[in-house]
Amino acid sequence: MSHVLYLHGFASSPATAKGQAMKRLLTGVARSYAVPRLDGDEFQAMTVTSMRQVVADAVAALPADGRPLMLIGSSLGGYLAALVARDLPRVHALVLIAPAFEFTESWARKFTADDVARWKRERSRPFFHYGSERDQPLGYGFYESCLSLPSYPEVPGIPIAIVHGRRDDVVDWRVSLEFAERTPTAELHLVDGDHRLTEPRHEELIAWCARDLLKRLG
Repeated sequence: MSHVLYLHGFASSPATAKGQAMKRLLTGVARSYAVPRLDGDEFQAMTVTSMRQVVADAVAALPADGRPLMLIGSSLGGYLAALVARDLPRVHALVLIAPAFEFTESWARKFTADDVARWKRERSRPFFHYGSERDQPLGYGFYESCLSLPSYPEVPGIPIAIVHGRRDDVVDWRVSLEFAERTPTAELHLVDGDHRLTEPRHEELIAWCARDLLKRLG
């Protein structure tokens, strides 16, 4: 059996509903399952670079048993999973849930020039943190770390399953279509759903994709 790491979305935590649902649905088919805290418990200091290091550290902490690893990522965590796959040879499969491709472009549209200037001047700005259920400050370094990100990371030739909702108003499903068309090993499942994809049928589909890839990995 393979190991599984679940990468949660922006301003979320290991308590994420989908992450916990996958833990339950993959019991018995994964060698181990963990949801690392991507902000390292320091949301204000979080950057894309620090998130990549958290994932690398979580992979390094896995048993040295030679078994492969599958990453499941949701939203920003899905983008991150694709971003780090080339750097981590132990990653042999990906399941991406509404992955936030074109992340830099989406953030550029989210904030005006004045917003960015104020964020830079004040060094932080508040964001709602779903893990703590309150606003928390995020440093300007996070925005800076997004500026050079590729819209669509190039991944090694590993199997990839993508699940995305057609009614997603946070990450347009067309970015997943674009990634799938660029990536021969990716298969895209479009469903009637929004960004959350927390309905039981959505969770069952995501778990089915994960189990299918785990079976292929052996």
